[in-house]
Amino acid sequence: MEFEHKRFGKCVVSDITQKQLEDFYRALKGSEHEPMPVWRGESVRHAVRLGILIEPKMEVDQVDKARPNLIIWLADCIAKTVAEAVEVDPLS
Repeated sequence: MEFEHKRFGKCVVSDITQKQLEDFYRALKGSEHEPMPVWRGESVRHAVRLGILIEPKMEVDQVDKARPNLIIWLADCIAKTVAEAVEVDPLS
């Protein structure tokens, strides 16, 4: 999926495979008890590690140095893509 933001530019998230989804959920297991900024940072880090976040090109250490509002936006893009990947169309 592709997302555009006036300030942050483009976010491209891969078509998530079953393996990526499983690994992503395993990586985030237990972080649901963390404060939201921690969970968002972790979700972006894991998306980078797993090849889910395609653009912007980032390394894991760049997530730590990024502005919090960018991480919020990227985490939201990732969450929307994951939600779409696990949704079953009731009319299909």
